[in-house]
Amino acid sequence: MIGTKERILSELKSLYKKGRDLSYNNLAKKNQALVSAAAYHFRSYRLAVEKAGLNYEDIARRPRWTKQRVIAAIKGARRKGHDLNWASVTKRRDDLGKAAFAAIQGRLFGGWHRALHAAGLDSDDVSRYRKWNRNSIVYELKARNADAEALNSGAVQREDPGLHAAALRYFGSYDEALQAAKISPTKVRKRKTRRE
Repeated sequence: MIGTKERILSELKSLYKKGRDLSYNNLAKKNQALVSAAAYHFRSYRLAVEKAGLNYEDIARRPRWTKQRVIAAIKGARRKGHDLNWASVTKRRDDLGKAAFAAIQGRLFGGWHRALHAAGLDSDDVSRYRKWNRNSIVYELKARNADAEALNSGAVQREDPGLHAAALRYFGSYDEALQAAKISPTKVRKRKTRRE
């Protein structure tokens, strides 16, 4: 077992310099003795990491997002010319993608558009899709109906997620949006069900 505080700090620094994953879960799998000794001598693994002069948030697998960190991620991505619309950021596996999902949490911004606004951006400027209103939703649903395109909720979610989300937002339910477009939700649901 690793016995002294100095040795624990030295080992953490050495592993960090070698580029090892120092997240708690990863290190506990590979070197439980070090994690246990760090927690024992420094009251917690996190405090040991910080005492070693390392930024715990940078090495943690799931960093705790704050409003400031989300805003910084948005501004950094904007400077680099990254696409900031919701569809693009949610496909990313980097910090920007993680920031987007963190931003929609109630404790932070409660929505990506609010996070963009807090970063000084207009969500309309970064949106890839046009802005919806009740009339444009009704128009699109009628157009899909006239073109004999699928109108069931699942198909619209897959083929035109923006339309589906707008229908829910503006009408409260997808059925209400269909009814506003003079389309029977019951008839839409009468389709072949896929067999499992």
